[in-house]
Amino acid sequence: MKLTRCPICHNEINLEVLVEDNSGRELLMLVSNLSYGCAKPMIAYIGLFRTQKSNLSNSRAVNLINEVLQFFQPSRHLAHALRETVNNIHAKRLTSEYKTFKNHNYSIRSSNEEYFEQMYRAGIDFNKLEKNIPGALDWYKKKTEA
Repeated sequence: MKLTRCPICHNEINLEVLVEDNSGRELLMLVSNLSYGCAKPMIAYIGLFRTQKSNLSNSRAVNLINEVLQFFQPSRHLAHALRETVNNIHAKRLTSEYKTFKNHNYSIRSSNEEYFEQMYRAGIDFNKLEKNIPGALDWYKKKTEA
């Protein structure tokens, strides 16, 4: 079944072909099950692993998403961190050489400080936040002791 045309390259997008591939089917399931608005930023994030001259295979995309989900549960924090990572890397790529991501060492956690500060100003209960984001309570204790 032809869904539509790609808005960028204008090729037809065929859903039947995508679901015939095991990895394609798994990728669709993974992305469709992401909650808290994580789907779009996750797709943008795994796009950082694509080289300029080739596409990311479905199996590689599935592996990358599963790696992220091993460390982080879908949450607003994860969505925010993924967006910040993508935005920061795109900004760096404008001013320097394009480098493809090889691993997740560019830490998603780098945006914790900013996120925790926003949650603190919003009056969020850090005991609840700790359940999804390890280290949140430690950050809160340091902030309130200072």
